[in-house]
Amino acid sequence: MFKGSLRSLLVAVAVVGLASGCTSTKSGIGTDNGRVGSNPDGLSPQAVYEPPTFKRIVWWNVGSFESVPESMEAAGREFCGCQDTDSTKHVAIGYHPLARGTDGLPIKGGGFLCVATANR
Repeated sequence: MFKGSLRSLLVAVAVVGLASGCTSTKSGIGTDNGRVGSNPDGLSPQAVYEPPTFKRIVWWNVGSFESVPESMEAAGREFCGCQDTDSTKHVAIGYHPLARGTDGLPIKGGGFLCVATANR
């Protein structure tokens, strides 16, 4: 019963969509082990609101991301850079051309997995 209710809630929240071009991707949740390239044949990554607060957007199915292709590095820097602060820089460590937004639809141009590093 709870499992179905949670799934319904996730679907309802996912319909809200991304509020901006930046997606907080500091961590991922899902059925894989969370390492880039560990499950390349799995479901394409999807941005979801992280339970239990549903306030932060994270990636589901992180293992489906692969290394950022050289041709996409500049786009990855731009996408992840919008999350930078004075003390933290975000870099793209993964890319998937069919990554999906919180609405379940493919993100135009694909999606990037960003991680925070110390800003020096």
